Amino acid sequence: MTGHDAEIPDGWSIASDADGVHELLLASDAFIAATYGTPVPRRNRASTEGLVSSGAVHVLRQEGTAVAMFTLTWEPPFSIETDFFPGTDKPIHMQRLAVLPDRVTGGELTGLRCVRRAIETARDAGATAIRAETNPDLTNTVRLIEKFGFRPYGPVLADGPVRRVYLQNDLGASAR
Repeated sequence: MTGHDAEIPDGWSIASDADGVHELLLASDAFIAATYGTPVPRRNRASTEGLVSSGAVHVLRQEGTAVAMFTLTWEPPFSIETDFFPGTDKPIHMQRLAVLPDRVTGGELTGLRCVRRAIETARDAGATAIRAETNPDLTNTVRLIEKFGFRPYGPVLADGPVRRVYLQNDLGASAR
């Protein structure tokens, strides 16, 4: 994994290594797919490069290794009509939440740290809501983000074997 860079301090930072980010994303996707028996998502390296170059990818490093990440963007990452979401002035979009497999199986709360950091970052940026898209079959992921105040909206959509549900957190006090 090229997500190792001793020059970048441990803790949260904005990603600069698109290759390392993409490898972390693919490793997480493969682990989740094997765990839940779901298809591995198709990922576009060019999209990863664009998100990294725009400063949208937040990475958690421990001992110099990228162990988790998420992306926050003002533009929705999904191409469907989103009128099913409650109205809000300034929504931000969380996507590509990924954790190294050994940080999931080791009992660490790395995914929890990602969601908490995403909410803090969204608030600091002035967002009034944070929106996400996930596969509803990933029950642990759905439960995790629901604990942080995310609620599902709209229909569950299917594109072949891949299913999607959309969630929003209005960034109220319950999300802290």
